Amino acid sequence: MTCISQCGSVSTSAPGDFISVKNIQKVGISAALAFSLSMVASGQVAFYKIKVSGSSPNSMTAINNSGQLVTNVATQTGYDVSLWSRFTGLEKLGLNGVTKGGTAINNSSEIVGAGDPNQSGVSQAFLWSPGAGTQWLGSLGGRYSAANGINDNGAVVGLSYTAAYALHAFLWTQTGGMQDLTPGLTSIGGAAAVGINSSNQIVGYYFPNGSGNPVGFTWTEQAGLQDLGPAGTLALAVNDSGTVVGQAPNAKGYMHAMSWTPSGGVKDLGTLGGPESKALGINNKGWIVGTSLTSSGNGMLHAFLWTPSAGMKDLSVLAGLNKSIQPYWIQVNDFGVIAISTNKGLEEFTPIMRTSATSSVNPSKLGQAVTFTATVKSIIGPPPDGETVQFKMGGNVIGSGTLRNGVAQFTTSTIPVGSHIVTILYVGDANYLSNSYSSITQVVNP
Repeated sequence: MTCISQCGSVSTSAPGDFISVKNIQKVGISAALAFSLSMVASGQVAFYKIKVSGSSPNSMTAINNSGQLVTNVATQTGYDVSLWSRFTGLEKLGLNGVTKGGTAINNSSEIVGAGDPNQSGVSQAFLWSPGAGTQWLGSLGGRYSAANGINDNGAVVGLSYTAAYALHAFLWTQTGGMQDLTPGLTSIGGAAAVGINSSNQIVGYYFPNGSGNPVGFTWTEQAGLQDLGPAGTLALAVNDSGTVVGQAPNAKGYMHAMSWTPSGGVKDLGTLGGPESKALGINNKGWIVGTSLTSSGNGMLHAFLWTPSAGMKDLSVLAGLNKSIQPYWIQVNDFGVIAISTNKGLEEFTPIMRTSATSSVNPSKLGQAVTFTATVKSIIGPPPDGETVQFKMGGNVIGSGTLRNGVAQFTTSTIPVGSHIVTILYVGDANYLSNSYSSITQVVNP
């Protein structure tokens, strides 16, 4: 749920530059959550695609655990930042000033980004809260700042110019204001803080003094700033366990998607067959999303999903995505719901919950107790415990069951004589769609 600004030298000359990711290309579980290998092997589509109406192509996006997406709707001067969900549709935030875009959202629906509060032509980081509205966060002494990430405690990270015109990474909190994370940095390339987790561990990248290549970093209050990976590494996101993802050069100098842990160091996540890839987001289940070139050699990017059990898979297959669509930005929440911005606009990919059903006795006799068992699972595993499955017959609900480890049951002895189709309906929630996925024919004899 964190996003990035530019990953090369940062320019503020054009509206929306702070949310450009094109420069990145140039910088030379538990068993219940295990990946469904059979689904991948068969090429079976694992996600529903939901079009986000009104969103602009090739714009930043972010997603929280309630399935809310940050959308940026292009205007003549920048973007209108909006909040979208399946239940509310598109809701403009009504930020004052000229807005250049939203970049991240937390689980309290707080959104950060950058805009122009007084139409001076200079961007400033903002924090928008549902109750308090817009708060402009200031700078490290210069005229420009932009926010890239926010955690559930409301701590914000980003980049800002100093009074000496140096671009530095910052941490902002309500109590402490804006703190410079790279105070000794004088390089032209500067620095940017990109992501922050619940422990206030911050990741980003900086250009060391005298160097033309960036280096990823991780920062904590206790340890300060520590380098991460070789020259050329970009740290772009971090989850609550401290796993960092981004991009790093391999032995041949190609930029590959990578993950990093303190114990294991940098791990090459591979590609979809092409020479380069980039990890853009990670959730708390260890799912990683990003983009990759393929073996086609046509230079077109594909979106990928990487999981600990299955490695890197092409989302063009898993979501039935048209291969001509070019991904621009991609993020994933803890429930496996993916927000993807492409050259055609913004879409939400939500895991398909597939249901199987059994009957304890079939055929049964009139008045005999019959227990129906429904099993619900998806690419991410079952939905959360406590959710509801309905059992329907003839269009009417005859009972319901509560899911535990993906299984729900309902027992009845009132089914009349005859042949009856019993349909299983998973009710759904903020992340997963409601639908009827399977049915059984129950025969009741006199």
